[in-house]
Amino acid sequence: MPLSLKQSLREWSPSPYPEDRFEGRGIVICAGGPRYFTCAWVLLTLLRRHYRSDLPIQVWHLGKREMSDEMGLLLAEMNVEVIDAETVVADHPARIAGGWPLKPYAIMHSRFREVLYLDADTVPLVDLRPLFEWDLYRTHGLLLWPDAHDLNAANPVWKDVGLAPRDCISIEASILLADKRQAWDVLQLTVLLNKHVEEIYSSVYGDKDTFLLAALLRGRMPDLVPHRPFRFDVDFVQRDRNGEPLLVHRTGSKWKLTGPNRPLPSPELTQVCEQAVADLGNRWSGAVFNPPERSPKAQVEWQRLVGARFFSYEPPGTRARRLELLPTGRVGEGRAGLEQHWAVVERDDRIVLQFYSLSRLTLEFARCEDGSWVGDNTESLGARLVAENAHSTWPDAAGGAASAVGWINLLLDDQAFAAGFDAEKATRLRAALNLLNERFNDLPERVAARLTTIGDQAWRQMLAETAAALAAARDKRIALTAPTDYPRTFHRNYYDPVP
Repeated sequence: MPLSLKQSLREWSPSPYPEDRFEGRGIVICAGGPRYFTCAWVLLTLLRRHYRSDLPIQVWHLGKREMSDEMGLLLAEMNVEVIDAETVVADHPARIAGGWPLKPYAIMHSRFREVLYLDADTVPLVDLRPLFEWDLYRTHGLLLWPDAHDLNAANPVWKDVGLAPRDCISIEASILLADKRQAWDVLQLTVLLNKHVEEIYSSVYGDKDTFLLAALLRGRMPDLVPHRPFRFDVDFVQRDRNGEPLLVHRTGSKWKLTGPNRPLPSPELTQVCEQAVADLGNRWSGAVFNPPERSPKAQVEWQRLVGARFFSYEPPGTRARRLELLPTGRVGEGRAGLEQHWAVVERDDRIVLQFYSLSRLTLEFARCEDGSWVGDNTESLGARLVAENAHSTWPDAAGGAASAVGWINLLLDDQAFAAGFDAEKATRLRAALNLLNERFNDLPERVAARLTTIGDQAWRQMLAETAAALAAARDKRIALTAPTDYPRTFHRNYYDPVP
């Protein structure tokens, strides 16, 4: 049975700062899923193209359900590193039950020693690079920004974490600065607090005050910017050390890919951000699309279609139009509501070309001998109404991930075992499979499925044992990032409004 929060705190002790793990300065952003990816795109456009920031940037997310390869490639064009936390927990285990707990984990395990963390839905009003030189930050290595509310003594969180009740300022953690070498113990405790989402988030609003609680548990009050945020429209504006506007936290108006967006205090920045949204809308559908698994035969056909790229498409009853199939799985020029993404699969020994709308499989085409395609299913035109069972045709409706089938075909080729069992080779093979198991969730089953084709008894036994160990490690890794219905409301009466 998992430890309670109080038990975890009693048994916790800080580990030493790893001097050889981190270096330099960088920006960390958490941005999984369509809503926050759109916000992150606007933020990154400002950082890279408006303020010309050359700081390295990492965008963290939780699995393929939140970030497709297509989305990652778009970010890579802005020299942004995309980090899937589901692969990091294999080496640095922690429970990350959603986007809020991901924030302190990403800050702690990013490759930077000094981190400027920004929520995806923030909009800097100035270049943020000078923040690293503030004395307010450099003195103790952890700088936080205040909220417009106070945390009062009646809040049960004080008793939950073993601190004396008090009235104190609450934290608004859309932006923070951390020097890991100075604040390593506080970051460790913050991650620990966010493992216990069911207990913590019922008393405080998400992760934001966990940074404050962790610092207090270590016997110090963190440095705070001495100015409260103020309201602009439905959002908050955080200030710099002199009280001047620093950035907008779009708490009430996330950037939308379609439809009007609310303005910023700066007309110039509003125009830059609106152009960024328009640019993203021209390049991305707004959906996290992970194409279904491709067999070797489907892979060959996919490469042929990518090479051809442009096609004459003739829907029944309408004029032909040019259709562009992009290698990311996106339909480019000529797309309509039913043709937002495309994929190639092998079914019943034949190749099928599929098109997807933003929510489901819509069109299928069968390949003719001459290389052309003919419609192979019936799709009604008109109003769009998506039932739950229809949405399940979306390839990653259950949070699917990439398959290890290609690697298994390579590593467990029958010829690899033709010369009999080799202990040294078995060690190398086991190491390779363990590395792949951190990236592909179906690896243990793929290994087990190949056992019947291997004649050598020693090899079969070794791979059977390896498959069982891989399954246990995979299940442990997945459990750490399983979504949890943790409380998303908190006792507002435990926060005092600031006069």
